[in-house]
Amino acid sequence: MAKYIAIFLISCVSVFAQPKEIVLETDIYVGDTIHYQIELTEPDESNLDLLEGDIYEDDTMPSYKIFNIAKEETKLKASIIFFKPGSYVIPVSWIKNKELIKSTNTIKVKSQLLGSETDIEDIEPPMNFSGPYFFRLFIILLITAINVYLLYAIYIYWKSKPKVMDAIWEKQPVLEETTKRLHNIQTYLQSELISEKELAFKISEYLKEVYSQKLERDLRGKTDSEFLAELFDRTHIEDSILRELRIYFRKTKYDYNQTELNKEDANSIWEKIKRDFAL
Repeated sequence: MAKYIAIFLISCVSVFAQPKEIVLETDIYVGDTIHYQIELTEPDESNLDLLEGDIYEDDTMPSYKIFNIAKEETKLKASIIFFKPGSYVIPVSWIKNKELIKSTNTIKVKSQLLGSETDIEDIEPPMNFSGPYFFRLFIILLITAINVYLLYAIYIYWKSKPKVMDAIWEKQPVLEETTKRLHNIQTYLQSELISEKELAFKISEYLKEVYSQKLERDLRGKTDSEFLAELFDRTHIEDSILRELRIYFRKTKYDYNQTELNKEDANSIWEKIKRDFAL
């Protein structure tokens, strides 16, 4: 009888075994960076996957950010920083018996506020001027006007001087990175079967390269959310277009997406993005 009970318990452990999920920190507060680890324990589990970048629980601001992902065959490590208090489930997934499984492990994030911060501290008034107030104000304005005039005179003098360019320091013409990435997309669109995820990555890299040159800012290393936020702040592209592209990249690039497109559908996606961003 004891033999059968032992066999039953071993079977139960095998059926309900879950990957090992570890958070190295114990008490977690808003603004803390935690170190998350997950390790597969069963031979029929594979394909660990985790979304990187800003994670939105709503459409106002990100709830937390995932970065520094280090992935091995059966292990995955990542750093996470939380921007809001609450209970969160990290969007990590894996394949078990050809079925997509998602983590249910909850991480609780506390607020630094204790709830008793209701009083506003008294702010001491600024010190009064000693002596005649208007005389001192006049002196300050006079000195400021003189400095502005001198700066303007220096600028006019510098502007009037002829500029000589040394040919040694001129940049040599090179094939632009945007041209390379555009050619890469056009070549990929000629394939018989096109991965939607791969196409989304290529389009994202091309857009970052184009707007890095247009805005004269290096946007290549930014996440999609950070990049689109820069476009919202610095261009006249409609918010609805930026929001739609952010949702499309999030679903296509980071979810478990194995969609294959034909040439017509892939070209339709590419043409729409070119129209929206006037490429």
